[in-house]
Amino acid sequence: FSNLLGTVYRKGNLVFTPDGNSLLSPVGNRVSVFNLVQNSAYTLPSSHRRNISHLAISPDGHVLLSVDEDGRAILTHLPRRLALYHFSFKTSVSALAFSPSGKYLAVGVARAVEIWHAPSIPNADSDDGLEFAPFVRHRVLAGHHDTVRSLQWSSDSRFFLSSAKDLTARVWSWSSDEDFTPTTLGGHKEAVLGAWFSQDQELACSDAHFGVDEFLPMGWRIAQRHFLTQPGAKLSCVAYHALSKLLVASFSSGLFGLYELPGFNMIHTLR
Repeated sequence: FSNLLGTVYRKGNLVFTPDGNSLLSPVGNRVSVFNLVQNSAYTLPSSHRRNISHLAISPDGHVLLSVDEDGRAILTHLPRRLALYHFSFKTSVSALAFSPSGKYLAVGVARAVEIWHAPSIPNADSDDGLEFAPFVRHRVLAGHHDTVRSLQWSSDSRFFLSSAKDLTARVWSWSSDEDFTPTTLGGHKEAVLGAWFSQDQELACSDAHFGVDEFLPMGWRIAQRHFLTQPGAKLSCVAYHALSKLLVASFSSGLFGLYELPGFNMIHTLR
């Protein structure tokens, strides 16, 4: 009866499992898992004190990290539906993302980005038990002047992009040993909703409320600027799939658009 007793969706992001077969959704202070292949659903037994604001799942699909409005996190072994560890980030979290390697976790906390060593958990079929390394903070990166809204890693897990309300996106390296100077991607007139690397990491795109900018790594200059103008509407949400080079944009009017990058060719619109 766990799917019958509880509250309705309040806030938080939706995440797919890496195999694409299941969709995870925060429902109040708990997480529901919808199996899209078997047409079934269940709710994880663990619960937060407050409504869940962010979800992140590891690339291997074994680890789920859920964070509530107060910054309290629960680490869950998803195949076994078992809560392993309770942890607090001490304050509210504004963004959350595992690296593609699964070794690191980027967390947006106010105007800073914290890099954590992600807990390592054995396979669901492993006989080694559920031993894991607890959360260990690697470094704190500061530079934004307002709240960080989105975090996206490069495909090789060496770099990541942060976007914030201060009208900028920034390129960072997780390693303090790497000879890399953090770079600011500016030129926006509105708060940046998100920023993404292309699959070959030769292009970074960022978006504000009115359009999408494409940056080239040679000095990180703006290569193209595309305006998504809708009468009386602004961009409300954008997502980019690097492998297929597809970008989907939604507007405050309820319109969705699907575009192919880098040419920015419109494929489909839906209202």
